[in-house]
Amino acid sequence: MRVSVAFALQFICVLALFAATTSVAWAESVTVYRDDYGVPHIYAETLAGAAYAAGYSQAEDRLEQLLQNYRLAAGTLAEIAGPDLIDQDYRSRVWRHEEVGREHYEKMDPKLKQVCAAFIAGIEKFMADHPEQKPVWAQKLEPHHPIMLSRFIIWGWPEGQAEEDLEKIGIKRSAPAPYRGSNEWIISPKRSANGKVIALIDPHLSWYGPFRFYEQRMYATKEDFALSGAAILGLPMPGLGHTQYASVAMTTGGPDTADVYEETVNPANPLQYEVDGKWRDMTTRKITLRVREGDKQVEKNFEVAATHHGPVFARKDNKAYTMALAYIDSAGLMEELYKVHTARSLDQIKAALASCELMPQNIMIGTVDGDTFYVHDGRVPIRNHGLPTDRPVPGNVSKNDFAGIHPFSDLMQITNPPCGYMQNCNVPPVHMMRNGPLTPESAKRPYLYFGHNKPSHQRAETVNELLHKDDSLTLDEAMDLAFCTHILDAEKWQERLVAAWKTASDGAKSGDVAKVYANIKDWNHRADPDSVGALSFYAFKMGLPGKTTEALVPPKDLKDEDVIAALTKGAEWLRGKPAGVASKYGDVFRVARKGGKETYPVGGGSLQEAGMATPRAISFDNVGELKVGHTGQTSTQIVVLSKPPKSYMVVPMGHSDHPETGHWDDQAAKLFSAGKAKDTYFMDREGLKPHVTSTKTLEYK
Repeated sequence: MRVSVAFALQFICVLALFAATTSVAWAESVTVYRDDYGVPHIYAETLAGAAYAAGYSQAEDRLEQLLQNYRLAAGTLAEIAGPDLIDQDYRSRVWRHEEVGREHYEKMDPKLKQVCAAFIAGIEKFMADHPEQKPVWAQKLEPHHPIMLSRFIIWGWPEGQAEEDLEKIGIKRSAPAPYRGSNEWIISPKRSANGKVIALIDPHLSWYGPFRFYEQRMYATKEDFALSGAAILGLPMPGLGHTQYASVAMTTGGPDTADVYEETVNPANPLQYEVDGKWRDMTTRKITLRVREGDKQVEKNFEVAATHHGPVFARKDNKAYTMALAYIDSAGLMEELYKVHTARSLDQIKAALASCELMPQNIMIGTVDGDTFYVHDGRVPIRNHGLPTDRPVPGNVSKNDFAGIHPFSDLMQITNPPCGYMQNCNVPPVHMMRNGPLTPESAKRPYLYFGHNKPSHQRAETVNELLHKDDSLTLDEAMDLAFCTHILDAEKWQERLVAAWKTASDGAKSGDVAKVYANIKDWNHRADPDSVGALSFYAFKMGLPGKTTEALVPPKDLKDEDVIAALTKGAEWLRGKPAGVASKYGDVFRVARKGGKETYPVGGGSLQEAGMATPRAISFDNVGELKVGHTGQTSTQIVVLSKPPKSYMVVPMGHSDHPETGHWDDQAAKLFSAGKAKDTYFMDREGLKPHVTSTKTLEYK
């Protein structure tokens, strides 16, 4: 059959037109609004479109840290940062984050693969649009990198549990453990003034490095997806935050998800170990790290030995010590969070959490239906040996091996507790409420419970006391509690001070000492920035003898003369401040961004050295005569679970790494310093409009 040339040309034109119209139809316009503080509010049709804009926005704000996060996970940061990162790169390579992340990505739901690919495409689009901002060391990006990073992010928790086991036998960590704390609490409708669940999401981590959260809102209208919260830079969506249906909070202190095995090594062959009376060969593999030394890179070669339990991390007295983590083959964090964020009810959220991909945490959920839920979460291995798991376990007997993973139903959990409130500020579950039912004895196995016989602490007990007393919590009270500067039991020190003052000589009561005494005696127990009494109390406590400075309540054997001497020392210390004994807490305790010209007064703090740990957690470094915050509240969110939810949020410094944007430390100056949070305008496009400072339209194809 012969076909005319004209017909063939006509047919080709039709195909070309169809292809063109199809391509145009597939393109998606995504709008990114930036608010008064530079936070992106992403409006898209699809989640992939929103992820594309999230990648672009994260790169626009903090490109270098984003790329460094991927290098941290891949074990290639020493290539650009030098020898200080060798240990971290080595660990990332030992644990095979990139290989496992790549393998997991290939098996993922196609929808989430598209989300990852779109996110990476957004980063690449920004670098193409702004080549001057692309570092010379920028690596090739691949769609599996968010999965790789999500695995790296959770790893510090189970690996940290294993390192604690090693410390029990005198094997120290290669580097000090980073601080990982948090606050969370939740109020049921019957205890809130507005009849809605109110939740606090308040992680406490470093203000610098990979855990400096990225604030974003993202909407995918065709998928009924709405999410506000804090994301790890390099991941497409927030993990901590809320949707239109529920809130998700987490704090450190979950069940035991890792063990160290003490392997018996063959004296004649250090690469053999004993199992059930027989020698087995360890596996070995080579790791080559590239390390920057001056203007060049050098190669460092390592050999990693492993048993069937895991890699060898230490040797001592003819024993090898291996780390066994229940997450060894896992990389499903993003999938689990996606299921949580697309759940419509508490039952669906529980089903999502059942995959147990999150690191060991205390998870609190609130819903717009009025439910509250807590689970002592983690990927917990089944141990049938009955031995203590907080120290190395003999590895020469196969019955001591992991026997699977505990199902979600085995984890300690509670739904809608009768008291109507819960808090977990890094405490064992029994301390979450007065007369809490989640006792160590109620756990199915001891290792399913964090902190046997571990007491509560000042921060948690302050929150517990305030929640227990208030049966009609208002939004203003919730805000105050989120940034609470109350110091528990400070009144007991005031009473002890008054008693000692009565015994002091007239000479000891003169001048500045009397003023400091009056400052403390009349003080309201709050470490607010403008509080004279709080700084006087700190100065007094630091003048006490020895470890008494750390005491939460006055020791019974504390002598009157030591109390008066501490007042005298405190007055002397205060004289060195610009306002002398009238100096305020915020004159010394400050918030600032490293490299910035300004510091700002701040309240609260985790001052263990003075027994002054407020619910508002901030750790300070000495910077000259000031104490400047560097760790603590990293992305505080207060969520009212109405329909739709209403929420407020703040980060400690600013959203951008570019000072010229005006969002480098603006939240420190205008919000964090004062203990305030801004409106997120969640699902409120009209309310957002007056606060839009820029609008960008991106084409996702």
